[in-house]
Amino acid sequence: MRVALGILIGAVVLAAAAAAGVGWYYSNEILGPDKASSLEEQRVIAAGADRIELSRDAESLLPGRWALQWQGGYGALGDVLETTDTSVVRAFRPVVGTPPVGRLASIKGVSRSADPLTMLGMAFERVEYAGPLGSYPAWFIPGRDSTWVIFVHGRGANPSESLRTLEVIAARRLPGLAITYRNDAGAPRSKDGRYHLGQDEWRDLEAAVRWAIGQGARDVVLIGYSMGGQIVMQFMTGSDMAPYVRGVVLESPVLNWSATLDYRASVMGVPSLVTRIGEWVATLRAGLDWDGLDRVRHARGMTTPALLFHNVPDVWTPIAVSESLAGALPDVVTFVRIPTGGHVEAWNADHDGYAAAMNAWLTARGLAGPDSVTAN
Repeated sequence: MRVALGILIGAVVLAAAAAAGVGWYYSNEILGPDKASSLEEQRVIAAGADRIELSRDAESLLPGRWALQWQGGYGALGDVLETTDTSVVRAFRPVVGTPPVGRLASIKGVSRSADPLTMLGMAFERVEYAGPLGSYPAWFIPGRDSTWVIFVHGRGANPSESLRTLEVIAARRLPGLAITYRNDAGAPRSKDGRYHLGQDEWRDLEAAVRWAIGQGARDVVLIGYSMGGQIVMQFMTGSDMAPYVRGVVLESPVLNWSATLDYRASVMGVPSLVTRIGEWVATLRAGLDWDGLDRVRHARGMTTPALLFHNVPDVWTPIAVSESLAGALPDVVTFVRIPTGGHVEAWNADHDGYAAAMNAWLTARGLAGPDSVTAN
């Protein structure tokens, strides 16, 4: 009997230890920080002044506009011009550096090393604003309107994520502010150095809005990408600066973190029990409030107009959650489904449709700017 009891206790201890280990590992996946993505997916076979030949795979065949990034440089990919069984030739414009012929590069939605000047030929200033943890760097793009556009990048990204949208709305001469938040490169570090999934980061956005108003902005439009969408929605319900927001744009937003983690686990073939354990450990480590991280549930009563883009094939953030928000607020949310592309790739997959929807929505908000604007 004692032997059997000892075996049982040992098994329970081992199971608990295994669960704790799995929970700790998965909580690290939830809380980050994330590792930099690889730049070694496509082989550069040949490169010319206006075209480039890459190894053939699903990414190099993607229609639309993309960035090709390599160590030390990047360029802009355009249409597919030719294909063989092993290679793809695309229109190409080098921006920074020389393509690494014979070596590897990576196709991205936007280059992390791009900025408004290199990518768009647009003058900008590197500024800083005071926030709850210190001084936060940002890009300021001057304009001639009193409504500022504030861009909030997604998890593991940086202000370059704003450049695709900035390319579309630049003709409106709306001042832009592409911000950072805690634990970004160059921004203040939180005590634990971990993401809190928007639950705390929204206060850094609040500081940016306060700074913009102090610099002369009458009001703002907030644009949030992926986790940046959660940050924006947290701000809208938590900040006394929310009345200054004239409109909200969300791209592939993480509106419900539990649903997003479940969805991502199903894509990766991870058992749902692992997700639950990881969430529980993440709660112990970071004090996360999973109910509060469901912005669909807490969006009732929102009256600020919102434009919502989501790519149907997104394998990171479930489009069903965006559909739920649009269904709950049909008079507030303009929902644009993009049938191709992946996570935060609306501009890449359907540039013309993206531009048309963005321009129509901004015009309806009275934000035509000093120039007459049509779809790009």
